[in-house]
This record gives sequence, C-alpha cells and structure tokens, in this order.
Amino acid sequence: MSGFVYLRIAVRALRAHLFRSFLTTLSIMIGGFSIVLMSSLAASGFATLARGIEDLGGSRLILVSAKPPQRAERKAASYGNGITLADRDVLFSAIPHVVGRSMYTIMGRVRVSGDSSHYMPVDNIAGDGSFLDAYQMKIAKGRGYTEEESALQAKVCVIGHKTEARLFEGDAVGKWLIRNRDVRCRVIGVLENRDRMGIHMGFDWLDVVVWPLGTVRSYQPDLLRGAQFIIKTDAPSSNEVVKRIINSLLVERHHGVDDFEIFDFAGFIEKFDQVFGIMRAIVGYIAGIALLVGGIGVMNMMLVSVSERVREIGIRKALGATQAAIRAQFLWEAMLLSGLGGLLGVGAGMGVAFVSGPVLRIFSPSWVSVLAKSATVVALGVSILIGLVFGYFPARRAARLDAIAAMRR
Repeated sequence: MSGFVYLRIAVRALRAHLFRSFLTTLSIMIGGFSIVLMSSLAASGFATLARGIEDLGGSRLILVSAKPPQRAERKAASYGNGITLADRDVLFSAIPHVVGRSMYTIMGRVRVSGDSSHYMPVDNIAGDGSFLDAYQMKIAKGRGYTEEESALQAKVCVIGHKTEARLFEGDAVGKWLIRNRDVRCRVIGVLENRDRMGIHMGFDWLDVVVWPLGTVRSYQPDLLRGAQFIIKTDAPSSNEVVKRIINSLLVERHHGVDDFEIFDFAGFIEKFDQVFGIMRAIVGYIAGIALLVGGIGVMNMMLVSVSERVREIGIRKALGATQAAIRAQFLWEAMLLSGLGGLLGVGAGMGVAFVSGPVLRIFSPSWVSVLAKSATVVALGVSILIGLVFGYFPARRAARLDAIAAMRR
C-alpha cells in the first residue's frame, strides 16, 4: 500500500477516538510549544544583550580602571596619584587604532534635588567632554557639554530621562539641580529614554546625572583616584596592540606600580557567547523532557488501540496483509498523532513568541524579538521521530499477532 492509503487509514482510526487522540496530541503539543517558546525567548534575550553591547562598541571596547596595587607596594606608599589627567593626555595622544575614548569616574548614588526641596538618590558620574559620545548616550532634549566647558569648570550637567521625571515638573532643561545642598548645576540636556537591558556599567542608564569632570574635580580634588578610561578601537584585532601600549605607558608613568587593570570586552563577549550557548542547550533539554513524556503517552494510546483492534488485525491478516503492512499502518498512526501535536505546538509557540515581543517592549523598550527557527525545525522533526520510536513497539506487537487467534478473540 502507498503512504497515502496508510495516512487515510490512520486518520480514520484516530477520528474514531477523537477525544483520546486529542489528549495524546496535547502532550506532544506542550513539548513542541515549550521548545519553541523557551528557545525563542532565550535567543531574544541574547540578541538584546548583544545589540546593547554592540551599540557601545562590543568587542572593540577596552576598560582601564584603578585598583589597589599588588606589586611594588612600597613604591605605592610614596607614589599614590592613581589615574591622572596627565595619564589621559599621554594615553589618548599616543595610542593608535583608537576611534573613541573618554575619562570618567562613578561617584555612586548621591542625593540631589530639582524643583522641590525633596532630595532623592541618583547615580552621579563625572566625565570629560567625550563621555556621552563614548557610551552612545543620545540627547533627547537640550545638548551635551563640551570639553571646553569641563576645563572651565562650567556648572552644567546632563540628566537621565527617569531623573527628569522624578525631580522636575515638566521640562528640566534650563533649571537648576542641587547636589548635597552645596553644589549646583544647570541642566542643559536630558538623555533619551533608552534602557540597555542587562548591560550594567556601574550606573543606571535612565536615572543618572552626568557632570563635567573638571567641574566636579574643583569640588573634589581626589576624585580621580577612582577614575576609568573607556577606549574603543577600530577593530577587535587591534585590541591586543592597544592593551600592550596602555600597559607599557602606565607602568612607566606609575613607576612600576600596578595600580590599574585592563579589561578587554572581546574576551568577555566570547565567554558570554559560550555560556549562553550552554544555557540555550539546557533550555532545549528541559523543554524536550515534555516531548519525551508525550512520547510515552503516544505509546500508551497505541498499545490500547492495538488491544481494541485485535479482531480487525486478524481479519486484515486473513485477507493477505503482511506483517510489514500491519506494522506500517500503526507506525503511520503514531507518527501522525505526534506530528500533528508537534505542528500545533510549534505553531502555538511561534504565535506566543511573536506576541510576547511587543508586550516585553512595554517594560523594556530595548527588547529584540527573535524567533528560534532552528528550534521550530528541531521540535517538529523530534515530534515525528518520537512517533516513530514510541510507536514501534505497539506496531511490532500488532504485526506479530496470529491471524486465527486474533479473529477468535
């Protein structure tokens, strides 16, 4: 018999017990749904993080920050200037393959006040004139400050979108912001409402006050002890050369004191890729358990079906049906049952994954929706394979029934 004939017989057999077939199909459907949805959400989360990191510079980023020295500690007692503006000037003028750079320091959560006298804790950063460009922080209203304003210690600042909503009534541009009741700055710009989900550089992207480095340094001369450099190279392949030059220059300038550390984002992203690949595999395995459970349900139903149709099997054998034909008939039924469940589950998983994107973007505007296409193919293929594997034993049992004994039952 042709495959079409087997398929038609299988459809008729499953329709005879529609509710039981639906329950068995549902178990496979849940497995396919879980694989597609969980894999798509995992891929979306990775794509969101990857795009956020790539917007900043991705594998081309190098971070240089101060740290307690581990070598030449005796020298550190006499030489303890930390990272200085002079270091910045030498580094930024001597390093090749660099397309972006900035010096900044994170001051932590500091209480500030806007229109009212009510003070609220907000992340505060002091950065040079290129800080906003280095971190791709776009201005939604007003403007950013310049390096000249930083050098002249201008009392200006840029605030985050969330900070404006918390501290000011209406537009904050042109208004005064007060820090710790003694330091004031005029708000000249408000950052766009863009939260880089999962990317934490030590401050809140939306709830932040960015001050000119020179302005804050006039109030806090020792501010630069915790300063950092963010450097963006022209290509990931240039990172190694840039790191060697940075290390050589700083070791020489700091008299052999290793009071700094260099962090290469290229290695971090590579390791992150590996970890996320393992997480995706774990998610797939966990969701695949539901398919295996569904396979047991398929085997159970097919065994019941064989028991109920013993007389039919005996008659078919008496009319000349071979063992291969009987076995093929029940295998087609099992594969149709699991394949239909897999198809419905994959469709439902794709639908929910598609709808979840706009919903998640309400809470996180930077969310990137990705449909795990490979997971849909795998889920559908595994569903059919489960029907073949778990349907084989019932089909083999049906094929081995004795025709005369089966007709007598």
